[in-house]
Amino acid sequence: MRAMKSKLKSQKGVTLVEAAAAAGGLAVLALMLHPGLSMAHRSYQQVTSQAESRLLLSTLTDLLTRELRFARDVTLLPDGTLDYYTSISYGRRTALSLDDQGQLLANGRRMLSTGAYGNGTGQIKNYKITYEDGVFHVELQVSGVAGENQATSFFVRCLNGDRGEGGSI
Repeated sequence: MRAMKSKLKSQKGVTLVEAAAAAGGLAVLALMLHPGLSMAHRSYQQVTSQAESRLLLSTLTDLLTRELRFARDVTLLPDGTLDYYTSISYGRRTALSLDDQGQLLANGRRMLSTGAYGNGTGQIKNYKITYEDGVFHVELQVSGVAGENQATSFFVRCLNGDRGEGGSI
């Protein structure tokens, strides 16, 4: 009983005014930090999107280099762009195209899983493949979730190609 009376008479603790002042101070601190944290979050998303776009470009570059290096029977359109070829992986008359999600297809089959495109956040915006004198010239442009575009251009020597006029081999 005596212990209870001493606890009730004790002046230790926090008053309501002190608790309200502390809560107000924390609220002001949170309001000051919010713009900085929001900017950091946006920057993180932008940098991540750019990195994923670069990774997609790198993956596509490796894939197309391996695919075109061993191409046979290359047939071009009148403007010099690739029409179709014989592929080791996809067979005769392999034609490359994009689906409605901006993913690369070979004879209607996806060449990469959707995970390589960031599960739908990245896509190929444009590509062009030309062929001349046994060398493919590939131009790729991809975009990420933030809408930024990344592009690359590279050459692939066709090991099965001729060294002549280009066109069909």
